[in-house]
Amino acid sequence: MPREAAEDTMGRAEGAAPAEPGEPDSSESGAISLRPVESISDLYWASGGHKGTEGERGAGGLCKARLPCPCLGPGHPLLLALLALLALSSLVLATLAIYLSVLQSQSVRALAQWLQSQEDAVHQLRAASRQLWARLNTSAQPGGHR
Repeated sequence: MPREAAEDTMGRAEGAAPAEPGEPDSSESGAISLRPVESISDLYWASGGHKGTEGERGAGGLCKARLPCPCLGPGHPLLLALLALLALSSLVLATLAIYLSVLQSQSVRALAQWLQSQEDAVHQLRAASRQLWARLNTSAQPGGHR
């Protein structure tokens, strides 16, 4: 059983209310303070990652960071156009990949048929060669026709 859970059950068994996280009178050194957050920027602000010049604490507890380019703000037409271009290029690449895969499979099938026809031709030439050798051998024997 984790230490915190064991302390909670002991605190309830004794009738005392467990200490709230982050209270200054908490007996545990290095206690974790939990606060409700509304967004990721609140987590960044609470973790101490904020800098005085980069962001401003707005109403509702949100950190409004200054973007290097105002054209990248949420809902800006340029950002939406870039996202649409990215989605379109992804679709084109996926379609191209499927087309190339089908083309490759058709090429492999055509190559297999060509190799099969070449193999059949080689078998026919071997059979003809055997027949010619047999005729030559029979004619070369003593008493054969010349």
